[in-house]
Amino acid sequence: MWTLIRNGGVIPMMFILVFGLLGLGASFYFAVRGQKQSLGFIKSMTQAVLFATLAATAADLGATLYAANHAWEQPGAGQPLQAAHMIVEGFAESTSPGILGFSFLAVTAMLTAVGRRRLDERSEVR
Repeated sequence: MWTLIRNGGVIPMMFILVFGLLGLGASFYFAVRGQKQSLGFIKSMTQAVLFATLAATAADLGATLYAANHAWEQPGAGQPLQAAHMIVEGFAESTSPGILGFSFLAVTAMLTAVGRRRLDERSEVR
């Protein structure tokens, strides 16, 4: 977990963590209670997690390409190879926001599905 946060950047990953935990908590509450009032908040929080994930990924990719460009411009032999290595490693690290954010979205969706099933079951009985 700490590796994901370090690789993705502490500030962008904190947004994903906060929004993800709020959405996860709301979806857990919805799964337990099955009350329709929570659905709007859950939907909004999943959108916040999605957009924070995309923004963090874009920021990471931009930082990677910026650093690789500076390495490419440095005089000396082997610099294109060093820049290529930086790009590959940077792109690998740039997947960290996606891993964390989409994991939150998957678990939130699963809990919301459980809550919807309970809600549907309750409305069928009436």
